[in-house]
Amino acid sequence: MQEDFSTVHKSFGRALTKNPKLIYRFYEIFTASHPDIAPFFKNTDFDRQVSLLRQGLNMALLFAEGKKTGEMVINKIRETHNRSGFNVPPRLYPYWVSSLIQAISESDPQFNPDLERQWRKALQKAVDHIKGGY
Repeated sequence: MQEDFSTVHKSFGRALTKNPKLIYRFYEIFTASHPDIAPFFKNTDFDRQVSLLRQGLNMALLFAEGKKTGEMVINKIRETHNRSGFNVPPRLYPYWVSSLIQAISESDPQFNPDLERQWRKALQKAVDHIKGGY
């Protein structure tokens, strides 16, 4: 049975509407959250990265719902972030999730503990799959 994360999709939309710089804010939080993270973004074109992450988040939500489109994209991220790709160690993914939750909570006026649990559940499905490819 596929899960419905429509409340998370709506939260993402509200957060982006209230704060069009939401993804940039996420990267501020994320790169400051652990000393090993910022070096991954040393030569990053953040305008492009923001666009990729925005699409990636939508695909992560689709993946959590069991949609094929989301699965294809998350599989690609799994490949690009493994040891032979960007070599993102699994221990850093909790910082990614927490940083995203913080950015969303700052921008979605309807954010609450139940919505946070839904966000975490949806994101964890994609994160677990990506980490599994390391």
